[in-house]
Amino acid sequence: MTYGIHDAILERLQAFLQDALIDNITGPDDAKAGVVKIGPLQGDPEPDDARISVEIYGNDPLSDETADEGEDQIVEVECGGACTWSRKFTLRVRLLFDRTRETLDECREITSTVKERIEIALLKENFVGIASGNEYVSRGPLAGNMRIKTHQGGGPPDSFDFRITITFDVLTTRTGVFS
Repeated sequence: MTYGIHDAILERLQAFLQDALIDNITGPDDAKAGVVKIGPLQGDPEPDDARISVEIYGNDPLSDETADEGEDQIVEVECGGACTWSRKFTLRVRLLFDRTRETLDECREITSTVKERIEIALLKENFVGIASGNEYVSRGPLAGNMRIKTHQGGGPPDSFDFRITITFDVLTTRTGVFS
């Protein structure tokens, strides 16, 4: 089985988001995530255990957007036999407040905190050194290229369901392609 650059990036994303959202959160914290997982939860763990969950995807398999916006694309070809790809990634975050019964203001505050922790983690993480075969990360996410959407679902008085979708790109360079 070939281990590709997407897998290497997904694993690094999972590791540092796990640290930022779970492992490095000390004491009681309503914004502490329950799970960070590559791919869909598919019922594991249960919503009680994953009140706040983060799913990590290469590209965005659940998107309604046009194919051009969700696909990896070659953005540069160098004369030395290398090409640079813009690799797309998506984080889907779900915050289920229906069983914990927070007020709308509390839900918004928790959602904002989780979103901020993810933004900071993405922009602070050093993606340099992630490599697979002859391909390596040449640039991690930039704030200007991130797209963040927050949706509120559920309803009063205390059954709220928030979703955050964050899409971003990572540039990778593959060497020796044209030699």
